[in-house]
Amino acid sequence: MGYIIIDLEFNNLKNITKYDEKFFEKYGMFDSIDLENEIIEIGAVKVDKYMKCVNEMREYIKPSIFPVINPIVTDITKINMDILQKKGISFKEAMNKLKNMFEEGDVLCSWAKDDVAELIINANHHKYMDLDWLSGYLDIQEYATKILGHKKALGLKPALDELKIKVDNNKLHDALNDAAYTVEVFRRIYNSRVIKNYIVNDIYNMPAINVSAAHGMVIDEEKLKLKCPKCGKRVVLDTSINLLNWRFAAVGKCHKCKSNVLCEIMIKKTLGGEVVYDESNSILRNESYLNYIYKFDNLSHETH
Repeated sequence: MGYIIIDLEFNNLKNITKYDEKFFEKYGMFDSIDLENEIIEIGAVKVDKYMKCVNEMREYIKPSIFPVINPIVTDITKINMDILQKKGISFKEAMNKLKNMFEEGDVLCSWAKDDVAELIINANHHKYMDLDWLSGYLDIQEYATKILGHKKALGLKPALDELKIKVDNNKLHDALNDAAYTVEVFRRIYNSRVIKNYIVNDIYNMPAINVSAAHGMVIDEEKLKLKCPKCGKRVVLDTSINLLNWRFAAVGKCHKCKSNVLCEIMIKKTLGGEVVYDESNSILRNESYLNYIYKFDNLSHETH
């Protein structure tokens, strides 16, 4: 059993008109394109169960969707069209090379689920259907966040800093280097027994894609687990579920252990297209609990 840690770099058209006001006049509106990010680089490092590096790959991918590289992408990644045209291969060729790194029982890993989601979204666009080798998956960000005792998702750079891993900032935002840095974090917190609890065996049914257009959506409370993080019993909500910045939230009490609980819910989609809830519950002190009650009460008045 091994772990293949991937990192991807993308091109997209976000804010492209800031650099070229007539971009869409020149190239069209791209309304029919079924993806937002085109993969332009794949980096991957394979380690065995002893965390020893046994293989690696880096491949640039020639663009076939967006005709120019967004200047902000070049600024961050140092990748330009000249590099992609000289060194790039087709998406299918790159995916076949990644596939060849996998043996039975190997687990795909990435820092957060964004990369694996984009890998499959791009594969669907390119009609690359040979994905049976994608089975087990590990979100190293989620694992590191829990193991290092953080409540909010931990970024790769903060994790490197916390673990005192020396970083060359000029080498960040490079797919192979970022994959290698992710391996360094993984190596320091790896526990063969604990890790089994974090491996997802059904990659297509895990919450992977954020649903950003949450306004107007309603959370079905009956479909929530609302588990108390202290004792595991179901929390009884004291407020309605409100849209609060980037997520839905409510507060309630656990009637067994008497804890105040903040329940945060993000609406996500699985890679199979199903809408699911991603829940995160945390214990609140009395003062914080009352502050949320006040905040949610004000929100209720604003919407009526």
